[in-house]
Amino acid sequence: MSRVLDKRAGEIVLAQLEDNGVITTDALVELLNPHYNFDPRKAREREVRKKANSMMARYRDAKGIRTCFNYKSDEGESRYINVDKSSDIEALEGVERQLDKKYWGLNESKKKVRKRRLELSGQMTIEL
Repeated sequence: MSRVLDKRAGEIVLAQLEDNGVITTDALVELLNPHYNFDPRKAREREVRKKANSMMARYRDAKGIRTCFNYKSDEGESRYINVDKSSDIEALEGVERQLDKKYWGLNESKKKVRKRRLELSGQMTIEL
């Protein structure tokens, strides 16, 4: 399988981000464009998969709470489950594990952002 994006592209983007601390989406696209290997068939497949995932993620109950989630089965197959209708305990545990990982990761990122914001506003000392 060929790479969609040349490995050097990541190095260029990270260098820009390290130098400036911020990068616009347009600048990011401009940097990646010369390194992007376009395959129309694969691009269509990616877009259809993305639409399918998006459609499932928008599936909500009457209260507006998401009810359809993706998880990996024990066989490694990606599946969707409607948690309101499913009686598959293993599938529900799979979704719960996935949500726990996302929750943990988001909380760690949130702590990092909060700490940096407090450091910059002078409410917390910067450790060197």
